[in-house]
Amino acid sequence: MASIVAVTVPRWGMTMSEGTICDWMVSEGDLVSKGQELIEIETTKITNVVEAPVAGTLRRIVLTKGITAPVGALAGVIAEPSTADADIDAFVESYADKMGDGTAEGEIEVLPKQVEIAGHRLNFLDAGEPTDDVFVLLHGFGGDLTTWLFNQPALAAERRTIAIDLPAHGGSDPFVSDLLFEEIVDVLDRLIGELDLKAIHLVGHSFGGGVAAELAARHPSTTRSLALLAPIGLGPDIDQAFLDDFVAAERRRPLQQILERLFDDPSKITSDMVEGVLRSKRLEGVSPALAAIARTIGQEGRQLRSIGELVSGMSCPVLAVWGETDGIVPPPLVGSLPSNVRLILAPGVGHMPQMEAAAAVNAALLENAGL
Repeated sequence: MASIVAVTVPRWGMTMSEGTICDWMVSEGDLVSKGQELIEIETTKITNVVEAPVAGTLRRIVLTKGITAPVGALAGVIAEPSTADADIDAFVESYADKMGDGTAEGEIEVLPKQVEIAGHRLNFLDAGEPTDDVFVLLHGFGGDLTTWLFNQPALAAERRTIAIDLPAHGGSDPFVSDLLFEEIVDVLDRLIGELDLKAIHLVGHSFGGGVAAELAARHPSTTRSLALLAPIGLGPDIDQAFLDDFVAAERRRPLQQILERLFDDPSKITSDMVEGVLRSKRLEGVSPALAAIARTIGQEGRQLRSIGELVSGMSCPVLAVWGETDGIVPPPLVGSLPSNVRLILAPGVGHMPQMEAAAAVNAALLENAGL
């Protein structure tokens, strides 16, 4: 039998169970190249595209536009033109028992957890087999651990990976203090100790990048690598209007317009994503905590923190990734970063490179970690 390759509904995020086919970008009978965008799929968090796993001919579309199907369901079939229709039919039939079970090949153990540190509840998602070294993922201001839905599965396939909800985000408790940034770092520092993580690869996005740099500086012997995605602290400017508008937004439409500023392609924002952020902002204590965090990030369009000196003194590999069209934390000027930082600029990408250029970011994170 000639080679037949399945195109399936992927798992984006450790807890994703299904996706809806928004559109096919190719037709049956079309020749496709490896990596070519085939299908646009919407999840409860975001809309993204599925790429062709191999080059060949799209011989069969199984899931048509508008169908909602579980992770692992057969969406289409790529094969050589010479492959008999009967062989394609048999291949499709072999996938029938997967329709509805929500599983994907190579399932990774996922453990949602909560712990209390210094009176603060922290929520995190622990995925992958136990390993000596661990990826620790810290999202940005206004996000949550689902920021890493395109990254944690890929990283967890190689190493244990822990995605944390920062205080006042997701399922973690909000709080306000006079030294809020320092206390957030302290709480996460204690969590790392509580989990007995002795070798960590820190990955931080935006505000989480500033936190990750502080944690790495505290633990030079524990930190094996540091990756900063559009971090605060490595440049002077910030979109103050984004911070102010995000804190003030109380209704769906204004919040959606604010979240769209994060992406080069605003169509990636789904209504469910907007509703989720809005629900989180309405929880008791979250709004004042977010306002307090925003005040630690920037004022009058200028960043208040600098991590350049911390980063320049680090002996572990340090990676920085920016989207070229990032309007929230603008990409650095050439030569402005510490000499030990390797910079990747992603074209056609905004402030969310881990979402808009997930495959490239995942490869860079694994390479930075020496994997």
